Amino acid sequence: SPPPPPPLAMHRAVLAAALVCVCFVAAASAKTMPATNVTTQTRACQPPHNTYPFCDVTLSIADRVTDLISRLEDSEKPPFLTAREGGGHSPGPGCNVSRLGLPEYDWGVNCVHGAQTSCVQLPSGEVFCPTSMPNPVNYGATFNTSSYLQMGAIIGLELRALWLYGATEYLEWSGRPHAGLDCWSPNININRDPRWGRNMEVPGEDPYHSGVYGTQYTKGLQEGQDSRYLQAVVTLKHWDAYSLENSDGVDRFDFDAKITNFTLADTYFPAFKAAVTQGNARGVMCSYNAVNGVPTCASSFLSSVLRETWGFDGYVTSDTDSVENIYTTHKYVATAEEAVAVALKDGKTDVNSGGTYFNHALSAVAQGLCTAADVDNALRNSLTQRFRLGLFDPIESQPYWQVPIQVIGAPAHIAFARQSTMESMVLLQNPGNKLLPLVPGRHVAVIGPHGMAQETLIGNYYGQICPDDTFNCVETPFAAIGRYNVGGTTSYSLGTSVNNGTDASVAAAVALATASDVVVLVVGIDLTVEAEGKDRTAIDLPSVQHDLIARVTAVGKPTVLVLINGGMVAVEPEAQMPLAIVEAFYPGQYGADAIAATLFGKNDRLGGKMPYTVYPAGYVDQMPMTEMEMDVGLGRTYRYYNGRVLFPFGFGLSYTSFEMHMLDEGRQTARQRLAIGSSSSNSLTTATFSVNITNVGAVTGDNVVFAYFSPSSVASLQTSLQRQLFGFQRVHLQPGQSETVSFSAPAATFALVNRATGDRELLPGEYKVLLTDGVDQHVSFTLTLEGERRVHEPFPGR
Repeated sequence: SPPPPPPLAMHRAVLAAALVCVCFVAAASAKTMPATNVTTQTRACQPPHNTYPFCDVTLSIADRVTDLISRLEDSEKPPFLTAREGGGHSPGPGCNVSRLGLPEYDWGVNCVHGAQTSCVQLPSGEVFCPTSMPNPVNYGATFNTSSYLQMGAIIGLELRALWLYGATEYLEWSGRPHAGLDCWSPNININRDPRWGRNMEVPGEDPYHSGVYGTQYTKGLQEGQDSRYLQAVVTLKHWDAYSLENSDGVDRFDFDAKITNFTLADTYFPAFKAAVTQGNARGVMCSYNAVNGVPTCASSFLSSVLRETWGFDGYVTSDTDSVENIYTTHKYVATAEEAVAVALKDGKTDVNSGGTYFNHALSAVAQGLCTAADVDNALRNSLTQRFRLGLFDPIESQPYWQVPIQVIGAPAHIAFARQSTMESMVLLQNPGNKLLPLVPGRHVAVIGPHGMAQETLIGNYYGQICPDDTFNCVETPFAAIGRYNVGGTTSYSLGTSVNNGTDASVAAAVALATASDVVVLVVGIDLTVEAEGKDRTAIDLPSVQHDLIARVTAVGKPTVLVLINGGMVAVEPEAQMPLAIVEAFYPGQYGADAIAATLFGKNDRLGGKMPYTVYPAGYVDQMPMTEMEMDVGLGRTYRYYNGRVLFPFGFGLSYTSFEMHMLDEGRQTARQRLAIGSSSSNSLTTATFSVNITNVGAVTGDNVVFAYFSPSSVASLQTSLQRQLFGFQRVHLQPGQSETVSFSAPAATFALVNRATGDRELLPGEYKVLLTDGVDQHVSFTLTLEGERRVHEPFPGR
């Protein structure tokens, strides 16, 4: 298969083919909205309201926004600072001022792995549902930078069409307002601890990797076919150090994350910094938790990092009334008005998802706790995004106002989602390289709690999946395995649910395994175990499933284990058994097909890698969930963990074989030098590390080349960093095909965070650079940094 086209080319192809798109037709649910183009209801500056200066396109956006704010009455301002028209305790509807011709606008569509909206239906009965992609943890496992870009691009384009044709937010909780054009995504928090309930929402445990994901998603979502306007507005979340739901006697609403400058700079800042400074993200969501005693939505320090240090010029929204939490759970201040004041003045939080601004902003001004100028500044930051979207400009020349309904769930988008899912499959174990792939035509027993999964495959934060608002259009693993098992028989037995089983149900599964030729156990966890608002207390596979696996494997049939999960599951006993193991995560709407294709050797994109470390089950007994430092005790993530692992970060096998070698012409560059300053005229300004990777096996497959560095002989080193990722590239190779992979790195790449100050410093000395596929192919280089020690990036505020 050829690589997918870049986003803009894909968009042009989709738009050109829109009139011949084949769409799903079915009985629609009450949530499916009639597809009525609502451009007249969603744009400002229509006659007779088109003569205001804020409608004058010859003026700057700043001047237009200032004019609009000057025309708003005080009582009209709080709704403009309120998200979720009617949902999440918001009063709604918002932002509708008919005397000025201003339409409603909803802040807060989630777009974690697809637009979280309703489907829309034409009078003909054709139904168009937003493309649902695999979960971010799956995208993390692809290590495919172009996929992160395309994911954002598809979501942004579809959201434009969904908005134009009247789609609503999907969840009843939201109040189901007409969907807006800002996405409360991506989630680029760090997979800090395997117990965190939202690990399926993030790409992984590495800050650099998360920064690449956030940057590319941002570019794809915001930068479409018309460079004059934003396609949609990204909202990075959750700023910052959010990775606890309810553990160790605290929950996300009152947790105070105690973090050193070192760990902020080393772990929690980098992904956000990359998405802001490189991706030009226009939105950020502050989180529920506090950092070092200050709720994030009220933190002048975090605000200054964003706006002053990094130059962020977008809007900041609260999480669902995390402004209210400033006084109710954190008790940082005593009243709602005081919470409004510190959020507006100190936190520079512009939008409140909830009723606190709506109900208390004017009284906060009246009490002298904040000023009208503070309110207007928040209006300026939020309204600017609506102008950048083109919502106050003539629509005739704007392609975004002409997007056809047929882009929603377009065939090219679905094909991309399918390929991404294929790329995300991780082969963890395959004894003797013989158990997999399976040969069709035999009796395959599918056993386990997820063998018939549909909704569970989707993960969380999804929109309407099927036109009838069920999950009946989602294929089950059992059905997909049966479809690939051509000429054979495929049977199913539950065995156990996720957490419960009976002697009779396990006995039935054992009997089926005995009668079969091959067993596929589809096991794991679901949103009853890990979810928003629900951390795990254990990271082991539930004991009933361990027992089921032991009983079934005792039969002696060739057995494959397929794992469905977001955060890791410890499968220590199973890793010692002669089983094949495939990690599928929460693979989404097309996950069953990817699982079955992988099992039967029909996935020529197989090559996913683990985006996080798989620890032994006992890890949680040695690390408190509330410990936010990464380098204490056993440590956290591959960067600092110094204990035993089941499967390391970056690990993933293949059905083919690869060899990786340093380039022949590069053998003289196994040792390179870089100048910190200008102290050595013989040093390069940028080092380049290159390898040649070849598919020496018999089948087509993918692999990922990772680039790490680690300090090996560095004076004054104050870090226990084991190694740090600084690049990765996925390759797709046919048998005998080779590709050269190169990573260029200036001296700044190797800057290390000072343990005492949080400054990023360049330290002279020797560093090891390792290019590896995470399995058995490794090429090493030695890099010498020459010059005087200096601070490359001071900690913000120092």
